[in-house]
Amino acid sequence: MNIQVLGCSGGLSGDNKGGSTCIQLNHNIVIDAGTGLNQLSLAQMHQVRHVFLTHSHMDHIAALPTFLSNQYGSEHLPVTVYAQPHTLEKLKNNIFNGDIWPELSSMTEGPEPILTFKEIHPGECIELEGMEIKAFAVEHSVPTVGYSVKSEGKHFVFPADTIAGKQLTEQLNRLGHIDTLMLECAFPDELLQVAEKTKHMTPSLLESTLKSLEQQPVELWVTHLKPSYEIALRKTLATNPPHKNTVVL
Repeated sequence: MNIQVLGCSGGLSGDNKGGSTCIQLNHNIVIDAGTGLNQLSLAQMHQVRHVFLTHSHMDHIAALPTFLSNQYGSEHLPVTVYAQPHTLEKLKNNIFNGDIWPELSSMTEGPEPILTFKEIHPGECIELEGMEIKAFAVEHSVPTVGYSVKSEGKHFVFPADTIAGKQLTEQLNRLGHIDTLMLECAFPDELLQVAEKTKHMTPSLLESTLKSLEQQPVELWVTHLKPSYEIALRKTLATNPPHKNTVVL
């Protein structure tokens, strides 16, 4: 499994120039469609056939409309977008509504539609390209799922935007051995109240989550740093790494 993090920022600027969340699992499967999707060339975008969304927030869907419009002329249609019913409803009503962006699921390129929507629910597992991709519920300010991805004997887990607590601990423990755990850390500890209100992580919440696990992951990737606090967060995480194998993206 060769995962490419195309974007992992919690915003639009800062030291991380890759853009907001988009994780490429292989040449035709991505998780989320933040601005990091723009790291792909047009030819590479034409290879993508499956997009798994975690939730409806803009930093995770921002590039989806223009990415899908780039699919005219692709030989690999349709593109299937997987998401919870809440996320699909928001996309259809607020984005692909004919005013903000064309309603692409009714448009075709030759015999194939450009876009198909597919509901996914917590606990559901989809097998694609030799991968087992399982959705699991996490706590956030809108309905959100994380994804567990197993392939070639490796296990990658991305809980998306979430906060420390019983639900996250139970979900991660249920998944068993994890090779790479990609957890967010959006705010510094001084803004704990903001993190709790918006259902995001701080360094101390990140640390408490790891301590609550029955098994430690082999490595920890820290993601979703808010640009306004990125320098301070990187310093804190470098001084007091929450895991012996910590990579701050």
